[in-house]
Amino acid sequence: MESSFDPKKQCLVFNVVNFLQDELINGNLNDERKESVEVAIQCLETAFEIDGDTKQKLGSEKLDLLSLINIMPKVEVTEEQRNKAEECKNRGNTRMKDSLYNEAVAEYTEAIRLNPTNAVYYCNRAAAYSRLERHLEAINDCKEAIRLDPAYGKAYGRLGIAYSNLNRYEEARNAYLTALKYDPGNTMIETNLKLAEERLFANMESAAPPEHRPMDISQFINNPSVINMATQMLSDRNFNNMLMQIMSLAESDPQINALFQVGQTMAQRMQSADPNIAERLRRSLDPQNQSSGSEGGTTNESASQKPNETDKKPE
Repeated sequence: MESSFDPKKQCLVFNVVNFLQDELINGNLNDERKESVEVAIQCLETAFEIDGDTKQKLGSEKLDLLSLINIMPKVEVTEEQRNKAEECKNRGNTRMKDSLYNEAVAEYTEAIRLNPTNAVYYCNRAAAYSRLERHLEAINDCKEAIRLDPAYGKAYGRLGIAYSNLNRYEEARNAYLTALKYDPGNTMIETNLKLAEERLFANMESAAPPEHRPMDISQFINNPSVINMATQMLSDRNFNNMLMQIMSLAESDPQINALFQVGQTMAQRMQSADPNIAERLRRSLDPQNQSSGSEGGTTNESASQKPNETDKKPE
């Protein structure tokens, strides 16, 4: 049913709901407050008709609401404090090189205490938190760095790393894309973006209902029932006569020709399950091309395995 609400208002409420849901997972709320937030989410979704279809339509309109709020406390930082903060930052960088990550966090934290207006200190502490696998704290520091400096490409890159470490690949992808906007050509970010997209799409496929997942051709052609049925069909003279009629029509009808091409491709892939059956089927579909069928099957099977090699790459 078409919603009666202004799409802009729904987009705003959609993002408020996303913020509240994120607070339920990553915030520091006690049980009583979590219950209140859950009730608020239900009320907002009901009042503004934020159903499953609406969420799907607005999925690309996700906003980081906190980053849009530029309320900055007025902080007076003396020159002496700035200099001491820089000294702490430099010591923190040294601790990072020595793999002393807890000590690095302590130095960056002191730098932030002395000068809380410097985005670099938060970004550096986020890197240390990531090394310690304290990824939620890394996310918070990256967001603070971005609040202080909205064009800070490195902060977006480290935010993407933290999200990836939590398997939140959609948010990681968005962070990497923004990082490349401010730091175009950064090869490390481009590589991380590619890995995040691979895992995101893999998760989407595995999470989809069985009827919406891509058909696994290897499972299909290795099914004994399918192989038995193919054997019976190939031994049926009437079936072979029908195939010959389809072939004659394929030359004049583009749709039948397309179906014919699909049959050829499927026959090529069946070779790995039973080369004899695949060869007989190819011969029935295209008797003029018996010698080249074997090569095509091998090529297609090899190509279908290439994406799996990418999945094996370490993070």
